[in-house]
Amino acid sequence: MLFATEGVHRKPYVPGLPYFEKLSVEKKQEVVQSLTFFKELCEEQVAEGYKLRDNSTFVWKAFRKLGLVPRSDVFNYLTDENLVEVYSADNKQLYRNFRFFECCTYTLEELYSLEWWHLYERDPQETMKTFEVCSKVFNGEITESHVPGLGPHFLKEINSSEKRECYMEIQLISPLKKNRQTEAIVLIETVKGLWN
Repeated sequence: MLFATEGVHRKPYVPGLPYFEKLSVEKKQEVVQSLTFFKELCEEQVAEGYKLRDNSTFVWKAFRKLGLVPRSDVFNYLTDENLVEVYSADNKQLYRNFRFFECCTYTLEELYSLEWWHLYERDPQETMKTFEVCSKVFNGEITESHVPGLGPHFLKEINSSEKRECYMEIQLISPLKKNRQTEAIVLIETVKGLWN
C-alpha cells in the first residue's frame, strides 16, 4: 500500500467490513467514491515524484481535483507538520491529508464509514466554537482566511483499538470557492500527540 512507502502502516478494514456492511447502498457508493478519490490522489502525487507528506503539493492537488479554489494566503499557513481537513457545508469530510493518517489509528473502513462524532470525543463547547466559526464562513460573514484563536483542545479517539489522545489547535479556517460560491472550508491544524 502507498502508506507503507511513507512508513505508515494502516490496517485497511476490520475483517468482514462490519461498518461498511451496515451502510445504505447510497452511502456505500459515497464511501467507495471517497476512497477512490483519495487513492487516485495518492497515486498521482507519487507518480509526479512527490512524497505524500509534502503538504503543499498534496493539498493543492486535492483542491484542483475537487474543483475548489482557496484564498491566496492559505499556503502561507501550511507546513508539512500540519493536519489539513476539507469539509463541505453539510459537514462531510472531503479530504484529509497524509498527516491525518499519521495521527490516528482508525482503519480506513472506520474513517470512511463512520461519522466523525462516532470516532472522536472532545469538549462539546470546543465543538460548538468551531461550528460557529465554520458557519460564519459558510454564511458569508467571514470571507477571508481566518485565524480563529480558539486555542488547543483535547481530542480522543473513542472507538479505536489504541484510543489515541492529542491536543489539537486550528491555526486557520478558510473558504474554498467553486463558481465564486463558498462550497467548502479548509482547516489547517497543529496536533500534539500524547502517544509514544
